[in-house]
Amino acid sequence: MEETSIFSETLNFLSLGLSVVLLLAVAYLWSSNSRKTLQLQQLQSDLQRVKKTLSALEEKVREIREPKIISDVPQVEPFGMDMDEHKELRITPLAPQKLWMNFVKEFNDFAAELASPGQLKKCEKFVRENKLKILTYGSSTTFRPAIDVKDSIYWAFKCSGNEFAVVPNPMNPCDGELVEFGGMKEIYALNYQDGVYRKYFVKLPAIFTSDPLKGWTLKDTGVVNLER
Repeated sequence: MEETSIFSETLNFLSLGLSVVLLLAVAYLWSSNSRKTLQLQQLQSDLQRVKKTLSALEEKVREIREPKIISDVPQVEPFGMDMDEHKELRITPLAPQKLWMNFVKEFNDFAAELASPGQLKKCEKFVRENKLKILTYGSSTTFRPAIDVKDSIYWAFKCSGNEFAVVPNPMNPCDGELVEFGGMKEIYALNYQDGVYRKYFVKLPAIFTSDPLKGWTLKDTGVVNLER
């Protein structure tokens, strides 16, 4: 009996000890959680103050930087497109002027004003003033020197070195024979369909190189608009 009493007291003592330990553990955990809760509440409060400060700053910035309203928007042509109907060559800072640019403009003006009476003398003067080579067509995009302006099919303006800008003789109407056998379809991109066209407008001259041994060689195809 005495041993049983001692064992019972020992169990009670251990139970009391465990209870105390558990109470301490619970107290520690509660205290720790309370501190964390307070810290979280403090962070949330700080965050709200920062948000209010940012909102106030944004409002001040909006007041200082009022939006600029543009009432008249300038009309701008799409890059690389010519919105004008009239035919003229344009030079932009992105496309440096070619050596043949002024000559082609002068040629188009001359061709547009060319009239039947006395046109040979006008052409001879134009050829002489621009120091042009007068040419007839051979084959495979090659040329031969013409005897005179009247017999020439093409005129060549010297650009630099051995490079020439070639335009058609505006005295010669453009017909099926000139297109098929006179080199027009090989040298230029044309809007020819059928019949006879009497007016030329050179958008791009054909660029040839001339060599004493190799002769004339097409470097860049030209572009010509034909009108009746």
